Amino acid sequence: MSFNFINIKKIENEAFTIHCVQAPEDGEMVNAQIIETPNKLLLIDTLQLKPHADELRLYIDSLNKPLDKILISHHHPDHWFGAASFEGYPISAFPEVIGIINALADYLLGYHRSLHPETPDVIPSNKVLPTIPLEEGAIDFDGITINLQKVYETECPVNLVVEIPDHKILLAQDLVYNKAYPYFGERTQAGEYGFDNWIAVLESFEAKGYEHILPGHGDPTDLSIIPTMSGYLNFAKAKVNEGLRGEDLINSIKAEYPGYGLELTLHMSNYMLFVFQNQ
Repeated sequence: MSFNFINIKKIENEAFTIHCVQAPEDGEMVNAQIIETPNKLLLIDTLQLKPHADELRLYIDSLNKPLDKILISHHHPDHWFGAASFEGYPISAFPEVIGIINALADYLLGYHRSLHPETPDVIPSNKVLPTIPLEEGAIDFDGITINLQKVYETECPVNLVVEIPDHKILLAQDLVYNKAYPYFGERTQAGEYGFDNWIAVLESFEAKGYEHILPGHGDPTDLSIIPTMSGYLNFAKAKVNEGLRGEDLINSIKAEYPGYGLELTLHMSNYMLFVFQNQ
């Protein structure tokens, strides 16, 4: 089966297959992860734009196994807008994430439609939200132990990361970006930048020695991505603390990390930290 938009990479072993389904640049290089076992499927995140999410749905249907669970990792719209292509399926998220999405859904859908005045249909017309509260901890999924971990105040207020400990696999979602500019536009509840806590969480990942890491944006990778991510965050933190703003901040990061995709997130980070917060 061929697709016009999505790109698929796989991690396979005798017990399960993970399908990393990536949207193109106009869909923010965002990843949906499918865990396929002999009997069923688990989907983490649903992409953003409707054409990409529709192809994700077609790909899942082509696997000919029941889609048992859909988990939404956090409230950023590139990870849950595509749930509209899975209307009728049970969709779960941590209670805090459900609350934030419910509060922001109408605004976010309307705002993103305004960004596509000539093609508004790329943003779903129907609002499909997670409704089932997710609990942190270990679950058994068709004989595989999966750990659902809640991470606070990093890339956003609450993130889900998924660990398959027996196979040293981490589905990190937006705690890790690979060859894409990470978004750093959120502040902590205390109003501080989130760099330090994010770096500390990444260091805890490094200590676990994962063999495979699946990021929220960009291609699957390995443990070498952790020092790269930490270095990026330390560099961005230093430039922010030096007082760089706007194009000066964006250009300094691009010069240090050339060739990355998703420049949009640099502009979003600057806007959310230094423009939106001061309106």
